[in-house]
Amino acid sequence: MADFLYKGVVDWFLYQMSQEAIVPGDKMPSLRALSKQLSLSLNTVIHGYELLSEDGWIESRPKSGYFVCHRSETKPALLLAGDSLRELTNDGTKPAWSCLAHRGALVDQSEAFLNSVSRQEEDHLPVLGKGHLAAREAVSEHLKGLGIKAHASHLWLGYSPLAMFTQTVQTLTQRGDNVLVLTPCDPRITTTLQSLGRQVITLTAGERGVDLDLAIRCLRDKSIRLIVLPGQFSFPTGQLVSNLSLRRWLAIIEETKLPVIEWDLCSHLAYRAGSMMTYKSLDSSDHIVYIGGVESKGVDRSASWCLPGKHQALLEGAFLGADMALSNAQQAALSDALQPNSKRSLTRRARDVWANSERVKAHLEARLGEKVSFAASKGGMSLWMRLSKPLEVSSMTALLASFRHAIVPGALVSHEADASNWLVVNVTLDDVEPLAKALADHLTDDEVESEAEPVKEAMSEESPEDYEQTETESVAENQKTEELVDVIESDLAQPEKEEKKSRHTTSEPLYNPMLDLINHDFG
Repeated sequence: MADFLYKGVVDWFLYQMSQEAIVPGDKMPSLRALSKQLSLSLNTVIHGYELLSEDGWIESRPKSGYFVCHRSETKPALLLAGDSLRELTNDGTKPAWSCLAHRGALVDQSEAFLNSVSRQEEDHLPVLGKGHLAAREAVSEHLKGLGIKAHASHLWLGYSPLAMFTQTVQTLTQRGDNVLVLTPCDPRITTTLQSLGRQVITLTAGERGVDLDLAIRCLRDKSIRLIVLPGQFSFPTGQLVSNLSLRRWLAIIEETKLPVIEWDLCSHLAYRAGSMMTYKSLDSSDHIVYIGGVESKGVDRSASWCLPGKHQALLEGAFLGADMALSNAQQAALSDALQPNSKRSLTRRARDVWANSERVKAHLEARLGEKVSFAASKGGMSLWMRLSKPLEVSSMTALLASFRHAIVPGALVSHEADASNWLVVNVTLDDVEPLAKALADHLTDDEVESEAEPVKEAMSEESPEDYEQTETESVAENQKTEELVDVIESDLAQPEKEEKKSRHTTSEPLYNPMLDLINHDFG
């Protein structure tokens, strides 16, 4: 009987899903509310929720309740580690222009995020230097959750993480220096390095990180001057870097003593609550320049922070000269967002982004079916989506004309041979239906065109000379056919002539069947 009651909770859930009363990303009713609604005991409902959690239908979040998950019917896309290094061609500022055109797809789409509530003009004036101590202490407290112990006096605040990255690269390297970057990563990293005249060497990471033997050979043979490591849940894959990978990289950094930049803009967007570590949290020698932050598409709604480490003396002048300070209102909004109990906290935003990512994934899969698959992500603000067939250039151009704020072509993010099969989808979009419909239409059109191309090619391959040759061949074949028909007709007419001739003259005696009968009867 108890088992039947537990299954009653499951049946209720499946019925609600079939009626679309609840969809992926929605919050489940509280345990007590559902207990009253179904007239079941609280323990029965708790056990029913446990069954749904075990099957992957729902997921619990501390202090938030249960949420509906998207159960994918397609296999996840595989992320394979690169087996070779990629040296990017130095195209100057052209890649940077292409990348910045997609800035909306690289940041949070929320309008309310880091929104200042102050209306006094004085509060919007910039504050010179590192920023207010109270704001830096709030950031320092936030970094403790990532395992980073940093004093507020060592932190620098700014309005743009990319500006901090640019100043750091220009200070620690020279034009023509080799820089090792782990990909897939935020395309602004590689394009900024290219526009600054640095030689970019990329190493592709798979589901379990990069080939460390290949990384060591690169550091030994390529005269690397700087390493750039994307942080936890980095754009676009949203992967969780394992503690083992973190420790191995720190051992390499300790041995080479090279300057390192950790680009960490997504660690606050973990889909599941829990403790995690960063490269900086294990950096006992302060070789790593840690750059973190939050970005939104709105004006003056982004903030960044930096721990220069042992490079403090070099970077201090660069940061002061760049004048990247936040205003009073921006620092107040940042401090409010870093408070765990705030209505605009990063924790609450992470929960909203996760719920929306489940909706986006479910919608895209329902629309596109087996034409797409998704890399398994543990956080972040994007889906790394693989297309079964790459879009044609014309289709991609038409798609970007309307959805440049929502997607990034894989060729800007990855540098592997199959980069054109990948697409980045921002999961902070409010409405993904127009994008899903446009993608489905373009994929269908490309399939129709690809099926029609062989027929067109076969027809276009025949030249006028081929037509003349075909006509002469057909005439010759007709003549041969007529001759063959004449021969067959003559062969058929030949027995008739022989039959007429045999009626008059016979060279052999006629066959008499009575002779066989006589011979049989009388021996």
